[in-house]
Amino acid sequence: MLHIQLYRARRDHARLGYLIDLEQRRLRPDAPRLAELKKRKLAARDRIAGLEARQADGVTPPPQTA
Repeated sequence: MLHIQLYRARRDHARLGYLIDLEQRRLRPDAPRLAELKKRKLAARDRIAGLEARQADGVTPPPQTA
């Protein structure tokens, strides 16, 4: 299950990078949207780091509630 969470976090991180790139290429980038996307990308990176650390330790994270 941890590998699925890690896959999703990496996918989200990549998608956010793509959206940031698209926004930056616009003639007039929306600064608040760009800042929000960058913030979300950093949060995704933090989530990846946490999941990778748990994976290396062999610890299973608690189930996510949605």
